[in-house]
Amino acid sequence: MSFVIVLHDSLPVAAADLTRICSTLNSANAAAAAQTTSVVAAASDEVSTAIAALFSGHAQSFQELSARAAA
Repeated sequence: MSFVIVLHDSLPVAAADLTRICSTLNSANAAAAAQTTSVVAAASDEVSTAIAALFSGHAQSFQELSARAAA
């Protein structure tokens, strides 16, 4: 069996670090949302259009899941 030993004084510091990390990730996610959810096709052919739509769809799904996870 594994045991975890925690110093009482380190808990507030760890909680503050987690809050800072969460805030940083949320900011980066929001900043990347516009660029990743509306990928422009590299050319006007159907393959480029399909790939751009695929990447945009994945980015939209990621943004939705991120919003649900953050809530």
